[in-house]
Amino acid sequence: MFNGNEGRFVQAGEAKKLRQTYREKKTNLSDYECVTAEFFGANNIKKLLDQPNCVGIRIYHAKREEEINGKTHLIPRLVLIGVDANGKDIRTQDEKRQIGLKDMPGESNRDELADGPVCPPACTP
Repeated sequence: MFNGNEGRFVQAGEAKKLRQTYREKKTNLSDYECVTAEFFGANNIKKLLDQPNCVGIRIYHAKREEEINGKTHLIPRLVLIGVDANGKDIRTQDEKRQIGLKDMPGESNRDELADGPVCPPACTP
């Protein structure tokens, strides 16, 4: 299904047009509600790619309520996970397994990357 060469590189002009089209459709939203980008560090992306049998990364669109300036906003977020050649998300733990005391979140392997700094405000024009 996947071989690690999926996607294509585009020229800067095409990439700019894609971003502009997205932003134009979101003109009625505040900057908090319309995240332009989210940054993830090379070291963390490398950890995903270095997992056994990983041929690429799947990026899920997500939303989470976050408090900004004393108000709660539903913020668009991204969640990245490694994917194998069969198109299956790579998880090294049983998602249903809980480790820890009854009402405490448990420590477990962390297979999905999230919570990168969002743009705005963490971006350079």
